[in-house]
Amino acid sequence: MPLSEYKSIIIFCSPAGTTRHVAHVIAHTLKNLGQRPVLIDIGSKDDLQKMGLHIKDLNSGSCLYLGSPVYAYHAIPPILDIISQLPKDTGAYAIPFVTWGAVTSGIALLEMAERFNDQGFKVIGAAKIVAVHSMMWKLDSPLGKGHPDDEDDSIIKNMVEKIDHNIKQNCIKSLPLKRLNYQPDESLEMMKNTNIKSLAKALPKRYFEKELCNGCALCSTICPAHAIECNEYPIQKSGCIFCYNCVRLCPENAFKADFSNIEKHLKNLPKNRSESPLSQIFFQE
Repeated sequence: MPLSEYKSIIIFCSPAGTTRHVAHVIAHTLKNLGQRPVLIDIGSKDDLQKMGLHIKDLNSGSCLYLGSPVYAYHAIPPILDIISQLPKDTGAYAIPFVTWGAVTSGIALLEMAERFNDQGFKVIGAAKIVAVHSMMWKLDSPLGKGHPDDEDDSIIKNMVEKIDHNIKQNCIKSLPLKRLNYQPDESLEMMKNTNIKSLAKALPKRYFEKELCNGCALCSTICPAHAIECNEYPIQKSGCIFCYNCVRLCPENAFKADFSNIEKHLKNLPKNRSESPLSQIFFQE
């Protein structure tokens, strides 16, 4: 029997704002289709507290969109941790989506889909959306400049509309994992063995200038991994994902990092690598 409404949850983490943009496009599209999606930003402590109640209610026919930026070829750890916390074998549907900074989308979609399958979710779609590179915000021409744009939004809208139609008509098909295994075979092992921690030494070192800090605690609020605690001054806890939000958004410029070397390195990478199309949706007809 065709459905008129089903439970939709959109969970995302978005240090630089582009994954949030995609999540809101998904939510807006679902609302236009008559759905009432729940939007959860795990970078918000309030949203994070509510998340448990919503995922506990997932059941057969529910639809979970889960979004992450791609860091070091992977979805970020807080997002992968959420998948492992999901209730098993609910019969719910899953749609992973990622944003990536025009270098590589890595194996993020593949590993998210694999973990969803392990939890008993039926992966019915996926999307990679190119975005401005999060470490190049100071440059006039960063990689991925202008993205996500209207065309990217249209791609996401198209995916959501097709998935909504198929759910309502009860004609959903699982997405084969091989569709998400699109990276060259010679790169897969390297990508699997690389992570944020293994790249930490190559990333810009962050400095904190105590005398510039006014104790506003904004750095703790805008840390999407909840890895900064503020007493009198910020204290770094475990779980940092190297998003550099504290550097980018501190109003007193108390956090600093030199991005010049990494910017040069990133600028040269596209000459040696290619990924086409830059933005793409995946689903089974």
